[in-house]
Order: sequence, then structure tokens, then C-alpha cells
Amino acid sequence: MKEVLIIRLSSIGDVIHCTPVARSLKISWPDCRITWLIGEVAAELLKYNPYVDEIIVWSREKFEKYLRGFEFEKALAMWRTLREQLSARSFHAVLDIHGLFITGMIAKLARTNRRIGMSQARELNSLFMTETATPCGSHITDKYLGVLLPLGIDSIDHQMFLAITEQERGFAEEFLVREGIVSHEKFVVVIPGTTWLSKNWPTELFAQTIQILCKDFKIVMCGGKGEGELGIKIQQQVRVPIVNAVGKTSLLEMAALIERGTVVIAGDTGPLHIAAALMVPTVSIFGPTNPATYAPLGQGNAILVNNLSCSFCHKLNCPQGNAICMSSITPRAVAEQVYRISSRGRLD
Repeated sequence: MKEVLIIRLSSIGDVIHCTPVARSLKISWPDCRITWLIGEVAAELLKYNPYVDEIIVWSREKFEKYLRGFEFEKALAMWRTLREQLSARSFHAVLDIHGLFITGMIAKLARTNRRIGMSQARELNSLFMTETATPCGSHITDKYLGVLLPLGIDSIDHQMFLAITEQERGFAEEFLVREGIVSHEKFVVVIPGTTWLSKNWPTELFAQTIQILCKDFKIVMCGGKGEGELGIKIQQQVRVPIVNAVGKTSLLEMAALIERGTVVIAGDTGPLHIAAALMVPTVSIFGPTNPATYAPLGQGNAILVNNLSCSFCHKLNCPQGNAICMSSITPRAVAEQVYRISSRGRLD
């Protein structure tokens, strides 16, 4: 039996984008055993994935925190534990789909003759690889799927995958009923935040969009605890009742709420890609990142982007300080796409 180790520690969106690798690998090699090394935050995304046989959770964030805090004994203990886990077994191949110096070092810990990384990886990652792989295409999933080509696997499935259980679906149903949304009602899921300030659509534009949509849809806001302030701001700016679930769910509970939604409105962020994996229609707002690379694929997904001279800068903070690439997307344009995708009539 061939054992394969996938290394992708974070983030939520990137882990979702990597799931076609495990899926395609299992389809081509049904008897292989796939182990995935992943960080604490994103590990929940693989909890029920039928294409992944084993999860090893290792927190890069905690490891780096120990180093920054000069707690070298704790950092060394984490490294030794990981080394023991990986060196105790033999892998047919290690696929580094993170592409950092530290993930290259981790790949080197594993007993294998094949360490396959991505071409153009950062931080000298290629020095640790025995092979680097060319992307299958321009989309981020194609970049990750490229690591399968050196293994002779060219039959690939681009569909991202996220498994949730009846427990999470039960939570979503009970939560929505408590908030006055019954099973037959349509609602729009709004994701107010991202991990980059530059990718955030202004709260006042979210509020204006909600005002347009509220006559036909109920609104449910979702997101992590870090977006709590954004959710509160939007709630204060709208003049209609909305359901604010930001920071009130686990990752899979949020996924279950998204699964029940009619359309998801979001920037380039993890929950957007969760929606795409669950095949829920999306309206996404892009600016500093290129939708040709990162936007959900398929006809059920609308993309809003203004190709300005400063677009796709890939900066965490806007170099000009005004995030015009995002703020120039209008609420009406977003609402029009929601109506189009949901087939729920037209704007007045």
C-alpha cells in the first residue's frame, strides 16, 4: 500500500483548495493511504473527509510563537514530537503544498525518496524537494494539483470538497429556527470580513446591499471571532433585522449555515471557498487578489472586480490607503448578481 503525506498547514481557503489533490489521488490510487499534516485552526475542515485517512495536527503558529518568545524548549519539544511521528514510518511520497521554508524542513523529516514541491515556491522551499511540479493551469487548484503529475496521475478532479455531518446540519436548523428562519425560507449569507484589511469590502457597502436585498431575502451574517466587530458595525448600520452569527459558531457549524443559504456574498476569504466546496452559489468581491486565480469556478458563481491600474497588488494593506479596488464595487452591482443567481426577480 502506498502511503502519501500531504503538507498544507493553513489557511482555511487554501486547505479547501487543496482538497482536490486528496480526492484525485484516492480516485487514481484507491488503495493508497493519505496522511495530511495540518494546523489546529483548519484541521476541522478535514474531520470527515473520506479521501483523507489520517490527520496529524501541528500548530505552526504555536511553534513560531514559542520561537518569538524565546521559549526554545517548548519549540524544540514540538519539533521532536513531529519528527518522531514522521520518521517512524515510510512514505511513498511527500507532497508539500504549502511551499515555505518550514514546510520544506518538515518534509525533510519524513522517510521518503520523493519530496514533491511546487515550482516558484517561496523561502527556498525547493532546496528541500527532490522534485518540483508545474501547475496544471492558472487557477490555484491547478497549482496545487500539479504536484500529482510527477506521480503519473493526470486524471484530476477540480471539485473542492468539504464534508459536514447531520450534527452540524442539526445545529444550523435549530439556530435558524430560533432566529425566525424556517426550512423553506431563502436567505443570503453575508461574510463581512477577510484575513487581509485590503480584501475587506467596506461595512457601509455591505449595509447598503442588505437594505436592497431585505425586501426579498432574510440575511444571515457569518464569520470567525476576528470579524465580530465588523458584524456589529453592519448590524448598527442597517435599518432592518438581520441574523448575526459572526463568531458564534464552529467552522463546520458555519459551513452548515452556509450550506443552507441561497447565495453567499463575500470577499476572497475562507468561507467563500467553503461555499464553493459545498456548491452553494456565490457573489464574490475581488480587488487585491486576482479572481482568475482565486475565485470560485463554475456558472453558479458571480465575480465582481474592477480592473484598475492598482488591482491585484496582493498586499495585505492598500499601498494607496483607500482600497479603491474594493470600494468601487457598488452595492447595486452586488445585489443585481444575487438576484440573477437566485432567480428571484429583478431590482426596481
